[in-house]
Amino acid sequence: MLVGIHTIPTGERVAVWNHRGEVRLVDGPRRLVLWREHIQGLPRWSAREGEYLVVTHRDGRVEHLPGPTMLWQDPVEHLSIERAEAIAISAHEAVVVYGKEGDTVRRRIVRGPAQFVPASGEWLHRFRWHGADPQRPSRKIPHALEFERLRVIPDQMYVEVESARSADDALIAIRFMVFFELADIERMLDQTHDPIADLVNALTADAIEFTAARSFEAFKADTDRLNDLSTYAQTLARAERIGYRIGKVVYRGYTASDQLQAMHDHAIEARTGLRLEAETEAQAQELADLKLARERDRTRERQAMEADAARHAEQLERLRTEERIARRHLAATARRQERAADHDQRRRQRQETDAQKILFAGGMREAGVDMTRWLVARYQHPDKVVRIEGGEAVQVQVGEP
Repeated sequence: MLVGIHTIPTGERVAVWNHRGEVRLVDGPRRLVLWREHIQGLPRWSAREGEYLVVTHRDGRVEHLPGPTMLWQDPVEHLSIERAEAIAISAHEAVVVYGKEGDTVRRRIVRGPAQFVPASGEWLHRFRWHGADPQRPSRKIPHALEFERLRVIPDQMYVEVESARSADDALIAIRFMVFFELADIERMLDQTHDPIADLVNALTADAIEFTAARSFEAFKADTDRLNDLSTYAQTLARAERIGYRIGKVVYRGYTASDQLQAMHDHAIEARTGLRLEAETEAQAQELADLKLARERDRTRERQAMEADAARHAEQLERLRTEERIARRHLAATARRQERAADHDQRRRQRQETDAQKILFAGGMREAGVDMTRWLVARYQHPDKVVRIEGGEAVQVQVGEP
C-alpha cells in the first residue's frame, strides 16, 4: 500500500521508515498520513528503584542506567536493552569489583548495606571455594561454593580429618568445628584463591601432627588439648596470612576402624561395667554406713531420752522427799507448838491452883485452923508415902489435895 493513515496513541513512540531507508521518530498522540512509508513500534524500557538498564549501543559501547529511569529503544542507536537487578549488599556482606581504567584493571571493595549498580566496564569477582558435601557436611569438596557476595561476619564450618594415624598405627578420623572470621579482604584476595581449602589443609596438618606423636591410648587421654587453640599453630599462621582470624576450634569426637572401634567399645563396656559395679558397691557401703550412723544416732537419742527420764524421775523423787520432810517438819513444829501451848496452859492452871490453895491456906490459918490436922484429915489415904530416916524418924505423906 502506497498511502496509509496511522494513529499513534499517547505515550507511544514509533519509527517511520521511508522507501529510501531513512527513519524518523514520532511520539503520540499523532495521526500520520503515510506515503510509501511503514511504521515500526519502539519498545519502552523502564527500571524501578533497585534495578538498572543495560544498554548496548551499535558501536559496541555498553551503558548502565540506574533506576528509576525510562528509555525508548532506538533501532538506529541501540543493539539491545536489558533490565537487570541491582546487587543488594547487606550490612555483613561485601563485593569485589573490577573495572578498566585505560589499560589498567582496578579492583575495589564495596561494603554493605548498599544497592550496587556496576558501572559500564565493571564486573564482579566470582568466588569458587571448597564447600560442604550435601551428603556429609563435615567433608569438603572443591567448587561447592560459588558466590559473588562475601560474608564478613563470624562464621563456622565442620571439618573431618579422615586419616590421622597414631604412633601405634591406629587410623583415626577426627571431627572439628572451626569458628572463623574474614578480617582483611585485600589480603585474602592477594594470598589465596580458596581460603576454605587452605584452612582445612592447615587444620588437617595440625591434627595429623598431634595424632602421630601419640599412641591411641595417649590420644584418647589428651583429647582435651584439641579444644586449645595453641594446638593449631599451622592453622593460626595460615589464617593470619590469608586475612582470616580463628576464634575457636572445637573437638567433636573421633571414629576409628571397625576392629579398633569394636575393641575400644568392648574396653569401654568393660570399664563401664567395673565402674558401675564399684559405684554399686560404694553405694551399698554408703547405705550400710548410713544405716549404722542412723542407728548410732537413734541409740544416742534413746540413751539421752532415758537419761533425761531418769533425771526427771530422780528430781520428782527428790521433790517428793523434800515435800515429805517439809510436811514432817511442819507437823513436828506444830506438835511442839501444841505441846508448848498445853504445857503453858497446865503451868498457868497449876499456878492458878497453887495461888488459890495459898489463898485458902492463908485464910484457914487466919481463921485459926491447924493446917497439919486439916491436911491429915483430908488426905487419910495418900497416893505416896515418903519416909526419911535419920536421927529421928520422920514420915511424910504425899497426896493430891
